[in-house]
Amino acid sequence: MTQPLPYSGLRVLDISQGLAGPYCAGLLGAQGAQVTKIEPPGGDWIRNAGGGKEGMTSLAIMGSAGKRSACIDATKPEGRALILKMARQSDVFVQNFRPGVIERLGFGYDVLSKDNPKLVYVSITGFGASGPDAKKPATDSVLQAFTGMARINRDADGTPRRIPFLVPDTVTGVYAAQAVGAALFARERTGRGRHVQVSLMDSCAALQTAPILDAALSDGTPPLPPTIPAGIFRTSDGYITVTSMNETMFASILKVLDLGDLGRDPRVAQPAERQKNAALVNLEVSRRLANHSTSHWMRVFTEADVLCAEAQDYAGFRAAPQPVHMQTFRDVDQPPYGALPMPRMPGSQPDWPMGPAPRAGEHTFEILAEAGVTEAERAALVASGVIRQST
Repeated sequence: MTQPLPYSGLRVLDISQGLAGPYCAGLLGAQGAQVTKIEPPGGDWIRNAGGGKEGMTSLAIMGSAGKRSACIDATKPEGRALILKMARQSDVFVQNFRPGVIERLGFGYDVLSKDNPKLVYVSITGFGASGPDAKKPATDSVLQAFTGMARINRDADGTPRRIPFLVPDTVTGVYAAQAVGAALFARERTGRGRHVQVSLMDSCAALQTAPILDAALSDGTPPLPPTIPAGIFRTSDGYITVTSMNETMFASILKVLDLGDLGRDPRVAQPAERQKNAALVNLEVSRRLANHSTSHWMRVFTEADVLCAEAQDYAGFRAAPQPVHMQTFRDVDQPPYGALPMPRMPGSQPDWPMGPAPRAGEHTFEILAEAGVTEAERAALVASGVIRQST
């Protein structure tokens, strides 16, 4: 690397569990921060969510890649004292407990910022710090339903559907990491940290700004499609998406599909009428696309400079020439699996280091030694069940 990583030297203490908080801290780590993850003696609950071996689920790997892990029991006074000591030496503190829990543990913002006024303290909640729903449990499925995300993804019969990956948690982690960057920039000017508060609810709202505005502007009527044709269409051997952003591209689609007569139909000849009759255009396009292979259509549409893409699976995406050329994925040696294809963080460079996710408590002794805990003290903490070092 010709330059140090952006967050090189930044110390992050991550006591969050699940995905939103850990992913926020992980994004900071991907940009050079040293991230210490504190887990309970049994490990982060996400290590048992979704299968996997030895506590290495896909979600655990996603949230903890490149971190060090220490298992400390924060319900015991000795454990809390250790965490408080590390918080005093940290630049960023990340937690995602329900409102009130972190204060009962003794790690509230008022406590930590008094000892460390430069600390950027991150609180991630489901519904916010106060209000009628503040203490309700918040999961991906709950937030997708509550914020309209499942409804906008409804099937042809109108049944709301959950998007099958953790959108609320993932996007909240991204927004939280961005807010940390802004808080660190402000700290450079003022010398003081601040309390960054991000909720899954607010993050889902921000992510869906355009469809929420569409709904507000349409008085309950379905919004008109922004591009026509639009959708995923079946070919003779797979699926493809084809769409148009302007009149020139729409004319190219009609020419490639030999649909000149459709272009002269008054119901679709002009953009305003075409939006009202999008179903007609999509039907005629789907009939033509079914006659040839995906590779045929990809070739002719690409030659005509039409927006198109094959609907690939993840293996196809990873093997495609463009992500291979851009080094979008890096093989990371992740125990107990071996090499796994990890996506690089957007904005990073291919030569930035990427590390595996740790086992729960893999670095407990190392981390506590750095915090000034002696070997004899560590042995006593192990014997009393306050800490655990994985083997």
